Amino acid sequence: MLAPATASPLSARSFGRSLSGPPVLSSDSVWPGALVRWWRDVSPDIAQPALNQHYVTMHLGGAKRITRAGQGRTETVDVEAGALSIVPAGAAYQWSTRGPVEFAHIYIAPAAFERVGAEEFDRGAGAFSLEDRLGVKDNLIEALFLTMIEELAARSSGSRLYLDTLLHSFMLRLLRLLRLLRLLRTYSSAPCAPLARRHAISPAKLRRVIGYIEANLADDIALTDLAAVAAMSPFHFSRGFATATGTPPYAFVIQRRIALAKTLLADGSDPINLIAAQCGFHSAGQFCRMFKRATGHSPLGFRS
Repeated sequence: MLAPATASPLSARSFGRSLSGPPVLSSDSVWPGALVRWWRDVSPDIAQPALNQHYVTMHLGGAKRITRAGQGRTETVDVEAGALSIVPAGAAYQWSTRGPVEFAHIYIAPAAFERVGAEEFDRGAGAFSLEDRLGVKDNLIEALFLTMIEELAARSSGSRLYLDTLLHSFMLRLLRLLRLLRLLRTYSSAPCAPLARRHAISPAKLRRVIGYIEANLADDIALTDLAAVAAMSPFHFSRGFATATGTPPYAFVIQRRIALAKTLLADGSDPINLIAAQCGFHSAGQFCRMFKRATGHSPLGFRS
């Protein structure tokens, strides 16, 4: 049986409310153009209507048999844990699982997906179409997806900039995989500026970004914040910043936070939890872990 048709595609959140239980985890309010959700032990039979976002399912919990009916065909595939299924926006399916019912979804707005694709493959906007696939295996996408879930689950000690970096890396890897599998079609479009020029970040912009980082180390800095200071897209900013400094934005921010923490530890007697907050860490535990990883010493050991 096919999933019932709807007058217009639904949002990911509306679809989620139709499942037999709430998600174990949801990235609500983290990204404007993407959403991660994780379910466990819901009904094995799911009617998925057409959605207004592309989405990728990561099948979790162990090996299982998936039957997917819709778009004029029915497929049955035995999948292992970590396998991926790809669904373009507008496609409706009936899903049936025989085996452990556990899965995570990442929903991506078509506009966000096309924007990253245009920047990666040097095409204009609207130059891509996406095809579906059931049960693809890719170790790097699996690792990025699982790391996003782990970071979201520990959101009290997480980092927005780290999550942004993970999402961006996931989208780039997904685009490359789709192109390799010939599931991503590109069309001719207006020529773009040369890649080297679009990725370059001027010394003046770099100074502004570093100044912004230094002034906001206590805050949860997002990749979009840094890109806005540089007046660049997040994709081009990330590449340009890494080329100019030799360090990705997330790693650079961590380095500056650790440097500030060293100064505060050496110059005063403030408690560890206060220094952690002043340096932009979400908890004293996260600060201690990151500081020891960077220096080989605990904060108290460094101070003494």
